[in-house]
Amino acid sequence: MKRIVLISLMVLLFTNTVTAKERQTNELIEMASFVMENKLEVNNWEVTVKEHMNLSKLEEIVRVLRSSYSVTIEENKNSKIYLVRDTHKSGNINVEYSAVFPKNKQYQPEFIVSIQSDSWNQSIKSTYLETLHSLTSKFFTEDVKIFSCMSTKASAIIEKENIVENFTEKLKIRHKNTQKDTINSTQNLEIIYGYTSLWGNKITIQDKPVNVQLVTKHIGSGDVQYIIGTPILINEY
Repeated sequence: MKRIVLISLMVLLFTNTVTAKERQTNELIEMASFVMENKLEVNNWEVTVKEHMNLSKLEEIVRVLRSSYSVTIEENKNSKIYLVRDTHKSGNINVEYSAVFPKNKQYQPEFIVSIQSDSWNQSIKSTYLETLHSLTSKFFTEDVKIFSCMSTKASAIIEKENIVENFTEKLKIRHKNTQKDTINSTQNLEIIYGYTSLWGNKITIQDKPVNVQLVTKHIGSGDVQYIIGTPILINEY
């Protein structure tokens, strides 16, 4: 599943991180609640858990992974990456691990775990929460960063204006801004981003906090797809 992102510049402007123990809510659960309340259908979702750590700790994690899974090694001019894909699909959830060792010693190694699925229900919710808790307890510290995104299946039933209004009201979004894609002529994209005090992590753009986004993607036949995410998960949609 493709990761969802806001704007590449936002990654460089990340200024404030809330630790796992400080998190008062789970963003993915909030996203799923919004999707269900608005009678939309989940297409896919992804949660990325990541943390920079010292070399010896990440090497030990790789040893632990190798004892249970098949590890693939990829290398480029900047880093050596140990990958574990398709580790298990309990409850229709897939977990992938990436241990990134930069060749430039000025940069710190990073451990990244991706939790993904293409459906959502009460059973998957429970499995996701158990998986997230297990992973963060086993591999990560209070410095962990967690980013989430969820996309809906295309639908023409619900008016876009109602979705945007409901989204803004549910999350009590402030500092709201709207961008339109003027580069990709094959897609009609509208990106609404802003800040909600209900979620923890944030970045700062032009002295304003940002930690949530809603992407509206208009598809051929009048159907509309929605993508909800926390900043830093950004892609070509």
